[in-house]
Amino acid sequence: MFRNLCVESSRRALIGISLVGFTPTLSILMTLLVIDGESSSQIFFILCKAWILFVPTYWFLCLEGNPLSWSLSDKNGIFEGVATGLAMSAVILLVWITLGDSIDTEPMVEQLQNTGLTGIEVYMAGMFYWIFLNSLLEEYVFRWFITVKGVELTGSELGGIVVSALMFTLHHALALHLFGFEWWQTGIACFGLISAAAIWSWLYMRHRSIWVCWISHAICDVAVFAIGYQLIFD
Repeated sequence: MFRNLCVESSRRALIGISLVGFTPTLSILMTLLVIDGESSSQIFFILCKAWILFVPTYWFLCLEGNPLSWSLSDKNGIFEGVATGLAMSAVILLVWITLGDSIDTEPMVEQLQNTGLTGIEVYMAGMFYWIFLNSLLEEYVFRWFITVKGVELTGSELGGIVVSALMFTLHHALALHLFGFEWWQTGIACFGLISAAAIWSWLYMRHRSIWVCWISHAICDVAVFAIGYQLIFD
């Protein structure tokens, strides 16, 4: 009986992970390789974001019957979020200063033209969205839903952290490849991504609050968009 319950829990967790974990990768493939036109790409992008917001929410509230929770953090969590965000941002900037000249940025800018981000108004709006909203959505999906489902799937917190970190890195790795990064550049970036994702999942398991992870993630995105601004507009 207990074994059957464990198998059923693992099966449901795998379904939940599959429903949302691969959607960002599909979004990257469709918007950068398949769909032509800025408007169509943006519509599909929005639909994918709505999907990964809706599925975990419906799963948590309706399928599992849990009450709505804001999972606010204490001061220690906020401090750890700020500290890890600043530390990782420093690493991002250091790597960029060291290796930035080796990156061919022209293919990246060409790919971004299809999204409209090469215009200053759209870039600033996108920067606001990714720093304050998209990072929060990713923490909601990857650090809460997929990490928790990863724990249910693997039976351990470490397993949940690994599953979430791998899923988070997948679509970013694909985007870097399509933007024209060399294999070794993508490898270095993926090492940083999977490390950051593991830290954020660890923070979630430590504090049970996505707000801690979001603070850290948002600070890192500030550094990333500062680099992006330099690439496109300087």
